[in-house]
Amino acid sequence: MRDLNDLYYFTKVVEHGGFSAAARALNIPKSRLSRRIAGLEDELGIRLLQRSTRRVRLSLAGERFLQHCREMSSSARAALDAVQQMKSAPAGPV
Repeated sequence: MRDLNDLYYFTKVVEHGGFSAAARALNIPKSRLSRRIAGLEDELGIRLLQRSTRRVRLSLAGERFLQHCREMSSSARAALDAVQQMKSAPAGPV
């Protein structure tokens, strides 16, 4: 199983329209971000992003993969919210 952060990084590259903007938003080096996405593509055996000198576009596989990555991020946020609500609510005998 690959590091799930790579799926998060992939969504950020798409949301920000490229590696440079995503790297700035994530506060990580562009080279590291690019290597992580390339590693993800190598592991999957398919190109998720079509790169050119001016822009990054999703491939067909990338579009499908992005949907699942977004669902996973949403579920993870919901799980964290559920735990946070339990911490903030009074519990036990009074």
